[in-house]
Amino acid sequence: MTQERKILYLPPTGLSEDILSPEAVSILESLGTVIWNNLERNYSSDELLELIPGASVVVTSWGSPLITDEHVAAAEDLQIVGHAAGSVKTRLAESGHQRGIVLLSAADVIAESVAEYTLWAMLSGQRNLWPYEHTMKVERGWKPAPNWPGHSLYSKKVGLVSASMVGRRVIGLLKPFNCDVSVYDPYLSQEDAHLLDVRSVSLEEIFANSDIISVHAPITPETRKMITGAHFQSIRDGALFVHTARSWVLDQDALVAELQKDRFNAYIDVFEPEPLSPDHPIRDLDNVFLSPHVSGHTVENRMRLVEEIVRDIQRFYNDEPLRLIVPFEKLKIMA
Repeated sequence: MTQERKILYLPPTGLSEDILSPEAVSILESLGTVIWNNLERNYSSDELLELIPGASVVVTSWGSPLITDEHVAAAEDLQIVGHAAGSVKTRLAESGHQRGIVLLSAADVIAESVAEYTLWAMLSGQRNLWPYEHTMKVERGWKPAPNWPGHSLYSKKVGLVSASMVGRRVIGLLKPFNCDVSVYDPYLSQEDAHLLDVRSVSLEEIFANSDIISVHAPITPETRKMITGAHFQSIRDGALFVHTARSWVLDQDALVAELQKDRFNAYIDVFEPEPLSPDHPIRDLDNVFLSPHVSGHTVENRMRLVEEIVRDIQRFYNDEPLRLIVPFEKLKIMA
């Protein structure tokens, strides 16, 4: 039965060098006959339509064609789709969910890296050591005058926008620092807030009362520019703003306008549009650390993406509980 199982692996060769471990290959080949994509590009939707009949498993990643109603209709044997990347909101047509096809996402693996970046940004932003490095490397000096005193992360008021996968991991990483953590998330129950040991508050309170604000909200119709100029204007002087979610959720022009007043610092990893234009005014601000949408990328976690997906596929065929399953009803509140 195993050898009769047809498995489609869609990521192209270049991407697979970063995300496909030898262990993942071994597990996948133990589960059936794998049809590898040996091209240096992603398949087209039409090419997938030719390949998918008879497939029980499809493994996808960034750039793989979406599995549409037409693909679902042609794939009578399809049981499980594993996405070795993040967002799966449109990865599988609703007809596939209705037919009971299982959808997996490696978003939780990526969340580990984003949460790690977020913690680093909080620590780095609080200590504010960058001027010292500039003095020592560029100016070839010692302590600048005046000195730039740093701050501690311990016991700070931290406000998180969304108790998402990343948000919950950040909460865990903050435990040793004894922070007072508040969360805005309309889907967070009081019971869950208690279990996470956080306070559930309004979005306005997050921005007005926090020493550190970190955004982790998903793209949904409800979150479109939910963070407005008024929220940015309410941020305390000397606070830190960290953004690793999507610029969909905020008014980016209003954020830049407030940052230009040099009242607070920011670490920003995501922009609208991307890539950020060379002449964008945010590039000129000394109170902002910029990175090019890399918070979710580490060598180790990228190499785990397919492996974690195929381990869950293995669990599926062993009738074991799945770790990365995405129920259809949760898609509307996920990234």
